[in-house]
Amino acid sequence: MARFDVREAIDQHFERVRRAALMLTGNPWDADDLTQETFLVMARDADRFEGRSSLYTWIYGIMLNLDRRTRRQRGMHHTKLRVLWSGESRAKSSVPATETSVEVAEWKRSLWSHVAELSDGQRHALVLRFSEHMSYQEIAEALDCPLGTVKSRIFNGLSTLRQRISDTHAELRDRPEHPQEDLYHAV
Repeated sequence: MARFDVREAIDQHFERVRRAALMLTGNPWDADDLTQETFLVMARDADRFEGRSSLYTWIYGIMLNLDRRTRRQRGMHHTKLRVLWSGESRAKSSVPATETSVEVAEWKRSLWSHVAELSDGQRHALVLRFSEHMSYQEIAEALDCPLGTVKSRIFNGLSTLRQRISDTHAELRDRPEHPQEDLYHAV
């Protein structure tokens, strides 16, 4: 079994794992939870690291497994995201900090909000490839799947994104420029 220093691993990989968690979850609260749980599992199971992959791909594998488990337990893939989109609030007394609100708003406008709607396999592969700049081989190690599967998930994920973005732009083009004025003229 390969040995590593837990503190050094946290110092070296925390920011990258946090960024990937934010891309996966879409909000800073869940990203913080996922990141912390990832490093707790890593520290607890440090003796299970066998060195067959690099340390950071092993850590990403832990994070992705935790993300999958959490999504299965919730029963819905994007419960909190839907609440944010609709402007509803579960707890009326909790108002997010300004920087958190800005971070969520930016994420909603980004390409990553479309990525969040993909299947787990495609979403994980795209986040690791384009957010974390991992090689296809590193992604295969992190996801514990064949290289061909990674390539397929990235190809199909990108195809789905292209279609969804194209559909979104078509909807925006078909909207009237001034919908309120159009309503008054229609009456």
